[in-house]
Amino acid sequence: MNILRTQVVQSLEVIPDERLGEVLDFLNYLVRPQTNSQTQQDRDWLESDLSGLESYDAYEWQEGELEEGLPVKFVAETGNIEIAI
Repeated sequence: MNILRTQVVQSLEVIPDERLGEVLDFLNYLVRPQTNSQTQQDRDWLESDLSGLESYDAYEWQEGELEEGLPVKFVAETGNIEIAI
């Protein structure tokens, strides 16, 4: 075993049990084959220039156009979205 691998294995010994799931998730991510599932349409959308959106009129939703969904809340401090079920 090389030195770096030995250091990784030794570090695993001191990680608290409740954090081992996170470590395993990360290791699975590292060994998973890297695939790019983005289509050209996805890339075009991600690279599009949205700086002129303010020049468009806001869309006015008509009654019945939106179905009622679950209430959500964005938590700015963490960047998470909480869904109230």
